[in-house]
Amino acid sequence: MGCTEWVELNQKNKPQSNAIATGVLTLLATGMYHAATLYDPGYRNEEWAYSRSDTAVLVTLMLFHIAAIVGSLAGWILIERYAKKQINFVTMSFVIVGCTVSIAVPHSLIAVAFARSLMGVAHGLAYLLVLVHGGEIVIKELRGVIMAAINFCVISGALIGGIVNPVDLQSLTAHQFLGIIGLTYMLLAFFLNLMLCYESPVFLLQRNHDAEALRSMLKLRNESTESWEIRNEMTEFKTMLSEDATTSRSIFMDGNLRPLALVALGKVASVLSFNYAVNTVKANVIDEVLDSSATTTTTDIRLSIVILMSIRMVVGMGAMFAVDVLGRRALQLVSICSTGLVLVAMGVVYLATDSITPDIGMALFVACEVGASLGLTFIPDVLCSEAFNTKKKALSIAVVQVLEQILHLIVFGVVYWWDFAVYDRYGVTLLVAGLPMLGIGYVLYRKLPETSKMSIRQARIEFYKREGIVFGGSKNSVEVLYD
Repeated sequence: MGCTEWVELNQKNKPQSNAIATGVLTLLATGMYHAATLYDPGYRNEEWAYSRSDTAVLVTLMLFHIAAIVGSLAGWILIERYAKKQINFVTMSFVIVGCTVSIAVPHSLIAVAFARSLMGVAHGLAYLLVLVHGGEIVIKELRGVIMAAINFCVISGALIGGIVNPVDLQSLTAHQFLGIIGLTYMLLAFFLNLMLCYESPVFLLQRNHDAEALRSMLKLRNESTESWEIRNEMTEFKTMLSEDATTSRSIFMDGNLRPLALVALGKVASVLSFNYAVNTVKANVIDEVLDSSATTTTTDIRLSIVILMSIRMVVGMGAMFAVDVLGRRALQLVSICSTGLVLVAMGVVYLATDSITPDIGMALFVACEVGASLGLTFIPDVLCSEAFNTKKKALSIAVVQVLEQILHLIVFGVVYWWDFAVYDRYGVTLLVAGLPMLGIGYVLYRKLPETSKMSIRQARIEFYKREGIVFGGSKNSVEVLYD
C-alpha cells in the first residue's frame, strides 16, 4: 500500500478513531498526573508537601496507581453492562472534578491526594475502555497505528506533566496549570463523545441488536449502504461471538492463559524500561552533562526530561506508523532486545568502574531511549486489543493493567527513598531492569505470533494456537482453536 492509498484509507475510516477520541483525550489529561511517578518533579519543595513526612508525600503520589487499579476493575464491571458513551461521561466527570480540585485547592495535601485519586480512577477506566472499544471497531489495516496512538497520548501527557511540574509559574502552581489543560481537553472530549462516539457492533450483536449493530457499522466504515466488506465483517463478528458463547468467563480456561501470559510479559518489559528508577538514572546522567556545559540557568525546566521524552515521542511516532507495515512482533523484539542489552551493558559498566564520563553515558542512554521507543511500550496495548476472547477480553486487559500499576507502585515505593549519588546504585538499577527484559525477549521470540493485517477473529485464533503460529507476514489463520 502506497502513501497516497494509506492516507485515503485513513481519511475514509476517520470515524473509527473519532469514536475513541474521548478516551484518548482523557488519557492525555491523566498522563500528566502519571508523570509524577515516572520522573522526580521535586514535589518535596511544593507548598502542599511542606511540613509533611516523606511517607505522606509518597502515599499521595502513589494514590494515582492505587486508584488506577480500582478504575480498571470498575471498568471491567461497567464495560459489559453499559454503552461506551455512558461510561465516557462517567470517566470525564472524574477528570473534571479532579482538575477542578487541582485548580481550586493546589496547596492542600488532602486536595492533591483526592485529585490524584480521581485522575487515577479515570486513567484505569479510560485505558480499558479504549483498548476494548478500539479493538472491536477499527479495521485490520489500521488497528496497529490507531491502538498504538493510545500509548503515544499517555506519553504525550507525561511529557507535559514532566515539563510543567518542576516549573515555578509564579501566578499558577503546577497543579493549577495541569488542571486548566485537563479541563480544556474535557471540553473537547464532551462534544466528541456526544456526537462521534459510535457503539461497537460486537457489543450490540452480543445483545441481539442486529439492526443497530449494522447502523453503527455503516457509520464507523463511513458507508451509506451495506457493502460486501461490511457484510463479511458482520458475519465474522457473529461467528466469533457464537464461538465465544460456548466458553466460560474464566480468564484461565479455554486457552486464554497463553495470550494473557504473552501480553503480560510484554507489559512487564514495558514497565521495566520506563519507570521511576530507570528514568531517574537516565535523567541524572544527562543533567550532569547539561549542568557542566551550561553557562547560565534561566529556567526550572529539567531539560533531561524534555530530551528523553522528546526522543520517545519522535521515534515512537515513526514506529507507530510502521507497526502495521513491519508487524508487531519484529518491532517489539528489536525494541526489547536493544533496550535490554544497553541497560545490562551500562549496569555492568557502572558496577565495574566509576570512571565512565557522563557524555558517553548520555549517548548510550539516548540510544537506549531510541530502542525503547520502537514499540516496547505501545505494542502490548495493540496486542491487548486483539488477543482475547470477547467474553474474557475486559477482565484479561484489566488484569494486565493492574499488573502494570502494581509494578509502578513497587518500583516507586522502593526507590523513592534512594539517594542516586553513587554509580553502584545506577548499576544495580539498570541490571535489575535489563536482565529480565532479555529473558522476556527470548520467550516472546519463541511464542509470540504476528497478527498484523489479521481480522480480530483471526488474530485471536493465532494467539490461542499452540503450534503452527504465524511468526511473520499476515497470512490467514486456520479455523481451529487449541485448548
